Amino acid sequence: MNVCSRCSSGQVFAVATIAMTVLLGFAALAVDVSFLYSTRRRMQTAADAAAIAGATALRDGQSYTKAADDVSSFNGFTNSQNNVTVTVSEPTLPAPYPSDVTYVEVDIAQNVPTYFLRVLGYNSMKVAARAVSGAVAGPACIYALDPTDSSTFSVTGNSNLTAQCGVIDDSTSSSGLSLTGNITLTATSIGVVGSSFSKSGNITISPQPVENLAALPDPLSGTAQSIKPSAGTCTQQTGSAGSKSYSGNIGTLTVPTGVYNGGISISGNVTSVTFPAGNYGNSVNFNGNGGSLTFNPGQYQNGGSGNSITLNGNTATTFNAGSYTFCGAVDIVGNSSVTLQPGTYFGGIQITGNANVTFSPGLYILAGGGLTVTGNSTLTGTGVTFYDTSATGYSYAPIDLTGNETANLSAPTSGTYEGFLFFQDPSVAVGSAGATVVGNSSSTFNGIVYFPTTALTYVGNSGGSGYTILVAYTISMTGNSSFTIGNNYSSLANGAPIKSSALYE
Repeated sequence: MNVCSRCSSGQVFAVATIAMTVLLGFAALAVDVSFLYSTRRRMQTAADAAAIAGATALRDGQSYTKAADDVSSFNGFTNSQNNVTVTVSEPTLPAPYPSDVTYVEVDIAQNVPTYFLRVLGYNSMKVAARAVSGAVAGPACIYALDPTDSSTFSVTGNSNLTAQCGVIDDSTSSSGLSLTGNITLTATSIGVVGSSFSKSGNITISPQPVENLAALPDPLSGTAQSIKPSAGTCTQQTGSAGSKSYSGNIGTLTVPTGVYNGGISISGNVTSVTFPAGNYGNSVNFNGNGGSLTFNPGQYQNGGSGNSITLNGNTATTFNAGSYTFCGAVDIVGNSSVTLQPGTYFGGIQITGNANVTFSPGLYILAGGGLTVTGNSTLTGTGVTFYDTSATGYSYAPIDLTGNETANLSAPTSGTYEGFLFFQDPSVAVGSAGATVVGNSSSTFNGIVYFPTTALTYVGNSGGSGYTILVAYTISMTGNSSFTIGNNYSSLANGAPIKSSALYE
């Protein structure tokens, strides 16, 4: 009887020992698995953040590997420390991933030591995480940057504005976004930094603005600073005594190259007038009828004041391709039909009357004087950028497109100034004269309209299947019109000019 009791007790002890071992094993497994899971979760967070940082750096032309490594380390996973391996790469992803996106992949791995599982022979276990990030189009295409004033973004009159993208208003004012009149404002998103917005009249707004957002900085500041051109200085050539004057019935005329203190004057009925390549001045005044007028590359100057060239009449005028510098404004008056070339325009460009002006592709540096257009002129230009700045002896003046002109202008689709149509020098002081880009109902502006430190009054459309991006210190839209801000960036070699980074994996 006593023997059987001892046998029974021994069996219970053996079973209890086995059960305790199993329970301890499960407890060990639970503790270690929980720790490994926690590490994996932190690792995935680090990989996600590092991939986004790398993609952002790559987009901005910086070292994506350094950016990803730095963020990964900040989140507790430093390459080659504590058995951590961080690998950063720029992969090519197969369909269905977009082929026009540049990706950054971050892989993090670590041999993590175990605790209780060591009794089962597992001293460490490998934990890994992977993330892939790439660029996507930014959510907005209208940015009003003034941080405090009312009416930072305002729409007044009887206007119907449809933005196929988002609107951002950086002002903390409760009336930073101001809508007055019979207004319909439709966008994909509307965000205001202030705690409310102002509306007066018959207002329809969709969606309702999201308030109390964190302010977003100028999204193009880095790009603008890196690509802004230099206007340089204009050195006037020494003139000779006398002048050149032609009038009456002028047949075929080749104007001799030269700078004359009294300038060059041509008027009358012309067949063909040609300026060979070279330097001319001081001031070329043309008032002709019929025929053709041809300019060739060189420097055209005013001698110190006034216009470098004044074009009047109705003669078809062409500036042939090449390098031009204008020391003094180019003034186009009347019913002229003119084809201009890129170059540096000290004193700017003035267009009045019923002129028909074609801008050949390229960069137009408005070194003081700006661009002024009034009347019923027609402006056409594909692949053009107007850079508005100042220069020694030539004060800054704004872009001023007013009146009833018809303007169909589009920015370059590739190259240094890809996407930039109107480009204000970022160093222009806040509060300088504001810009006006207003066209009639047939006008289209495809490109970036960039005035980061000055006010912008804007009324225009994107071309069919086109895009417009407005970035200005303040933005005002007024009048009795309906217009559309598009966001189709398919024509651009590098896609959307304003990008954000998104996780793809």
